[in-house]
Amino acid sequence: MSLTSEEERVTEQPNAGSTPLVRAHGITKRFPGVVALDGVGIAIHAGTVHALTGENGSGKSTLANVIGGALQPDGGHLEVDGQRRTIATPAEALGLGIVTISQELTLAPTLSVAENVFLGRLPRRRGRIDWNELHERAREVLDGLGVHVDVRRRVGELSVELQQEVEIARAVSSQARLLILDEATSSLSEAATERLLAVVERERARGAAILMISHRMPELYAAASQATVLRDGRHVADVPLPDTAEPALVRLMVGRELGDYYRKRRVEPGETVLEVDGLTTPGGELRPTSLTVRRGEIVGVAGLVGSGKAEFGMALGGAIPSSGAVRVLGREVRLDGPRSALGGGIGFVPDDRKRAALLPTRSVAENFAVAWTDQLTRRGILDARGERKRVAEAIDRYGVVTASPQSRITTLSGGNQQKVVLGRVFARGLDVLVLSEPTRGVDVGAKSQIYQLMQDHAAEGAGIVIISSELPELLGIADRILVFFRGAIHGEFDAAGLEEEEVAHVAVSGTPRGAAA
Repeated sequence: MSLTSEEERVTEQPNAGSTPLVRAHGITKRFPGVVALDGVGIAIHAGTVHALTGENGSGKSTLANVIGGALQPDGGHLEVDGQRRTIATPAEALGLGIVTISQELTLAPTLSVAENVFLGRLPRRRGRIDWNELHERAREVLDGLGVHVDVRRRVGELSVELQQEVEIARAVSSQARLLILDEATSSLSEAATERLLAVVERERARGAAILMISHRMPELYAAASQATVLRDGRHVADVPLPDTAEPALVRLMVGRELGDYYRKRRVEPGETVLEVDGLTTPGGELRPTSLTVRRGEIVGVAGLVGSGKAEFGMALGGAIPSSGAVRVLGREVRLDGPRSALGGGIGFVPDDRKRAALLPTRSVAENFAVAWTDQLTRRGILDARGERKRVAEAIDRYGVVTASPQSRITTLSGGNQQKVVLGRVFARGLDVLVLSEPTRGVDVGAKSQIYQLMQDHAAEGAGIVIISSELPELLGIADRILVFFRGAIHGEFDAAGLEEEEVAHVAVSGTPRGAAA
């Protein structure tokens, strides 16, 4: 089927004869230098899961924010139950039964888990908060999601994944009529994602509508019956799922043939570039861990949440205290901070770009250049011209879509923010790259670019460690895979011919498949 014929193919919605729960008509939204949405329409019916797809910057989150009341359109209008509505705030959307779960967390970090689950809806008795009822109701909601966490614990103390699950619990507890999932699984492991998909099906079965935005294709095909495709802020097509083949859907999203975006190629490993000997953390999250990585190798790291894989990456990047010996090309590296790790030849990309990687009030240019200050400064004077040139080259090389290098970083889509975070580390030409969840919240087209960049840097002699919750990603890109369990490496595999089940078995049990218990 040709691309043109696919773009012209607009199928009837399920329940096409019924009134949509929410309909958007000709929505237009402009930001400085960018038309984010250009006359976009969508109809979402009760009792259905509707996918909203497209590359980063296609307008998906902008449309979700308009429907959820976080943004006001410059043109077009919304209808709820067939009645024209102006949804001025998220609170007004909540009043209409519209709840959004975003990849950008909106929790109050100093409040407890229970308070966050029922934020704005705290149970009261005689004018006072009924703490016993609050804690009991929060436990019930979390138990229903298969999440086990102390409801009295402060949210800010939890991992990113647990915080995302608390955000999901808050949305589910509201009994929403329309649940908008905007990359809600981007911080979740595969097991947690499966639990969320079960919740989605439960919500759909009770009559709720779900608008699902995700770059993880298997999730969309497992849950959704319909997909609306956006590209460059315009509506491209409505197609049925799972009847539309994935390559055809990807072609609609990116406007071109993508092919196998892993494009894995073997690089003959060279000398040992990274040696880790007895690396451990004071709290015991990471037990003494030793390994080597050679030039040209891409080593994948798998494991469940809490297995120690995340702490391993943070320790190598100097982001958390650790002890043990780490050497790059035989030279010992001090890991008393990210700058020391960087100076020793280790580039680290954390899994939580919002809290740990971005300067949210600064420009795209400043977010790029913050990692290059030492290379651009001579005798205490910054080479401003050199900085502008290097930033422009990086924006071009890493495909960052932005109105201007001076645009605030938060005006970019999540995927383009991630390209900035990755690009500033890639551009240093370091010997070792430690990348934690590098494609989280990134579309298939951008993933292809990131994988190609990783392959290129490996071919140039870098040793790369990629920590990921997505087993297909590790199997597709890595040469070797290490599996963490309870703070230590319990399995090591050659990725060639490896099956997901073998890795998953070690991640869950700590032993290889077929081994005695």
